[in-house]
Amino acid sequence: MSSILRRVSMGVRWGIVGFVSGLLSCAMAQSFILYLAREQKTIDHIVWPGMVFALVVLLPMSRWAGDGWLRTTTALIASSAVYPIAWRTAAMSLRDSTPFVIMSFAFAGFLGSCVLASVCLFGRPRWGRAAVTTVILGTAVGGLMGAHLRAATSFTSAGDVLGLYMVLWQTAVGASLGRGVKAEV
Repeated sequence: MSSILRRVSMGVRWGIVGFVSGLLSCAMAQSFILYLAREQKTIDHIVWPGMVFALVVLLPMSRWAGDGWLRTTTALIASSAVYPIAWRTAAMSLRDSTPFVIMSFAFAGFLGSCVLASVCLFGRPRWGRAAVTTVILGTAVGGLMGAHLRAATSFTSAGDVLGLYMVLWQTAVGASLGRGVKAEV
């Protein structure tokens, strides 16, 4: 019983850290301080969420777990690289049919959570269960984002809520990874 409470406690702690990371990511991706005018945004605004998640969630998590610098660095690079790739994959489908958009965004959530679960959890006790949970949560949030985009009447009304899904994804994946990092045998 104490082991279950400990894992739930770790999930809640890292979920809160993921929530903070999501809020920071959303603020940086939408910041008018970084971009003088919204039209001046370039492709780099989709790099921020992966970098913020890497520095706010993965770096402390990896150091707390006692990982070596190689694993820590790999996790940081993976997070920074996979987010723009996943976002680009999902964004390319915005003009397609509703099922394809939902599937593309679900695949983007799958891609991000699968890469992070592989890098952060592989070889740990009970890593398979934690990785599957992480991938299911990431895929579900991605699919919800795609469904919301297609249900909205215009992209501007949907765009206002995209940050919410970024926060939700980072909270869910952060909680799941944090729960799995210190899982005991």
